[in-house]
Amino acid sequence: MKHQTTLTISCGRVLKAKTQTVIFTQVQSDDEDDKETVASSNYISNSVEKNIAQTYHITLIEDGEVEEEDAEDAPAELEEGTKATIDELKEVNLGDIENPRPIYISASLTHGEEGTYIALLNEFKDVFAWSYKEMPGLDPKVVVHHLSVKKGARPVKQGQCRFRPELISLIESEVNKLIEVGFIREVKDLNNACPKDDFPLPIAELMIDATTGHEALSFMDGSSGYNQIRMAPAGEELTAFRTPKGIYCYKVMPFGLKNASATYQRAMQKIFNDMLHKNVKCYIDDLVVKSKKRENHFHDLRKVFECLRRYRLKMNPSKCAFGLTSGKFLGFIVRQRGIEIEQAKIDAILRMPEPRNIDELKSLQGKLAYLRRFISNLAGCCQPFSHLMKKDVPFQWDEACDKAFKSIKSYLMKPPVLVAPVPERPLILYVAAQERSVGILLAQKNDE
Repeated sequence: MKHQTTLTISCGRVLKAKTQTVIFTQVQSDDEDDKETVASSNYISNSVEKNIAQTYHITLIEDGEVEEEDAEDAPAELEEGTKATIDELKEVNLGDIENPRPIYISASLTHGEEGTYIALLNEFKDVFAWSYKEMPGLDPKVVVHHLSVKKGARPVKQGQCRFRPELISLIESEVNKLIEVGFIREVKDLNNACPKDDFPLPIAELMIDATTGHEALSFMDGSSGYNQIRMAPAGEELTAFRTPKGIYCYKVMPFGLKNASATYQRAMQKIFNDMLHKNVKCYIDDLVVKSKKRENHFHDLRKVFECLRRYRLKMNPSKCAFGLTSGKFLGFIVRQRGIEIEQAKIDAILRMPEPRNIDELKSLQGKLAYLRRFISNLAGCCQPFSHLMKKDVPFQWDEACDKAFKSIKSYLMKPPVLVAPVPERPLILYVAAQERSVGILLAQKNDE
């Protein structure tokens, strides 16, 4: 038996209705003029466009039956979405013909905007690194990477690796380059010997959510980010490695260290400090500058560039783009109206054949879990797969599994867009119960 009801509620800081608590996650408001904490969770579907509205906390205040005349059916089908697109980029040269220094801006800028962006980038071109030699390293006063080794951990000496003759010259060339720029000096087991640094990384989903609703966006990426942070002298020799040229150790934080991400995030929070909850979002070495109004973006970028220059942190110009209305951030496409799935991630699922064993089924479910916020009632859709995950159950892909798989693929052909709710506009709560699952939809009707 299936039963659906609706409930219209006002959009306030904490919403109360005659239902049970259904949402628990809390997220910091991103509005510069409003620092209060609002309760929210994953996004849910908008009832007219195939958009998704952010949910709010609903608290039990009393029990009661919903009158039949107060209920209405949930929309049978939301408006179809479209393929996600991002701004086209235009390459500009901050150098000259003999020494080009390419960087990228939005191709849709007006002539006046383009001139302003190029002038700003030229003024601060020292915050970018086109080569290792242009990376002096992050100011050690901000952070250095310490290697804390567990007591009793025994050092491990690995044997010399065997290389094909044609690779040896390439290895020596790379080692010489790292010596020249001061990254190494002469002299998996190390990670096992180090205790975990529990410095918290940001929650990626909340950072992506907070990037929407802005007219102008600029995306940056740290230039060999980890290598810009110095190793504490006491930990340098613990990073030693063998090459045909000799034994060396890192003077800078190498990629692959257990706590490197925590060290880098700690540095970013010190550098950008109060800007992080206003117009900057930073997830390790991925940085986005966002402005509610397009005309304020130059000022916001200038403040970020001044911080980068002050602390000697360099950005990778080949991975930077400025003055966009949309772009990729942490694996998703963000724009003013909301969040979209990158088409390549959808295609990866659409191209998958039906799973033939438990490992292939786990691979499918892993890809779907990554997109779970975009797929309505994903748990219910995947219900036919659940018995195949049980221990000692023979893997038999039956008709129900095939139907569910095709249904998910069909849904992803025109995926939804995640959008934030409009304040003060009523929210409609839809509840649907089936034998094995319960679905709840909190939606808003738009002006159309």
